[in-house]
Amino acid sequence: MSEATERLARIRASIDQVLTKGQRFRKGDRQLDRAELASLRMLEAQAAEEVAREQAAQAGKSRNRISYVRI
Repeated sequence: MSEATERLARIRASIDQVLTKGQRFRKGDRQLDRAELASLRMLEAQAAEEVAREQAAQAGKSRNRISYVRI
């Protein structure tokens, strides 16, 4: 698994934690604040684009490919 794919999986796991366990957790005098859901969604979109670029490059369909045609 590539680094970008692992990063995307970690981001999605963090989003899942926020959705299931909530944004904040308080026990006694301690408080845990998780990352904001909006920022996690932006990171998820960026990581998904990076994974898509890697997969396209592996398939030989990268965006920056130049092809020359004879006239």
